[in-house]
Amino acid sequence: MSVKIREQRGKLYLDVYQNGVRKWESLHITLSDDKKQNKELYRLAEVCRSKREAQLLAGEWDIKTDGAGRITLVAYIKNHEKNHANPNTLETLIHHIKNYENGATIQIGQVTSKWIEDFQSHLLDSMKPNGKPISQSSVGAYMKLVRAIFRKATAEGTITRDPMAAVSVTKVIDPDMVFLSADEVKKLADFVPDSDLGKEVRRAFLFSCFTGLRISDIKTLTWGMIEKSPAQIIKRQKKTKNPVYIPLNKSATALIFDGAEHLPDDFVFSLHEQKYEGKGYRTLKQWASDAGITKKIGWHTARRTFATLTLGCGANPVTVARLLGHTGLSQVMKYAKATDEMKRKAVEALPELV
Repeated sequence: MSVKIREQRGKLYLDVYQNGVRKWESLHITLSDDKKQNKELYRLAEVCRSKREAQLLAGEWDIKTDGAGRITLVAYIKNHEKNHANPNTLETLIHHIKNYENGATIQIGQVTSKWIEDFQSHLLDSMKPNGKPISQSSVGAYMKLVRAIFRKATAEGTITRDPMAAVSVTKVIDPDMVFLSADEVKKLADFVPDSDLGKEVRRAFLFSCFTGLRISDIKTLTWGMIEKSPAQIIKRQKKTKNPVYIPLNKSATALIFDGAEHLPDDFVFSLHEQKYEGKGYRTLKQWASDAGITKKIGWHTARRTFATLTLGCGANPVTVARLLGHTGLSQVMKYAKATDEMKRKAVEALPELV
């Protein structure tokens, strides 16, 4: 890292070189024909250069003229919360930051690598409201969010260096991936709840099993996103914003096509309605239990089920990744690994001849 004074066309600049990147910052100082005055201007420029270098070394990157780096970390996260796919997770992260030493008041430009490392240690030692420790997997997920936040702040120019770059994030431990077998899906399909909400939950969950859609995409699915010939969904995913084309098989179409005419803006499922708000997950668990499913399932179980069943039927992982809307293969390969283990258990369960 270096900070030097440069002159160009009678004006003074700071030549800042850091992390392989060079940029010039104007000091708004213009030289004159008076040598004595210019000597004083150079002295002032040296003061600025020294201060700039000290700020970079100390990790205080809040020197932009618009004061962007002086915004508190909490305020910065809140400003971007509405654009995040899961604002509830961000709210939880904000809660943990506020409960950490000077977390509520620290400016984003004052955050150092050590502060982040200590915050991670704080999370690993913290308890949830129910008195249980925060899992290592959850801490890893929170720290991935922190990494994304600082990358965004760096890209936007709010800070000039990413303090997360030197931090080793705790590994996210994958919980046991719960997914359903084809027989279990059929078992769920055969049991129809009595309540209207139960019927809608059943329809939405099974539709996710045959399409891989997230519950957030199920709730916002409209008839304008569905084509009948050939039967398919064309939807921009709420989380990734990527357009996804999903063919619909007979089981999927049987769940939604009712012979009625629908307007393009009409929702396919009614789970978004206020009368059902907050009741869907409890209803899902009750329906699964009543249908004889002993696994602990959630909405995402349907998406995992779609992935594992399609992979188990011989689908190419790249194809499955595209159907799920993933840009990479890392998540799909986890499903593939689970499918391989399932095949191995099936083979090992065969009777022995000797």
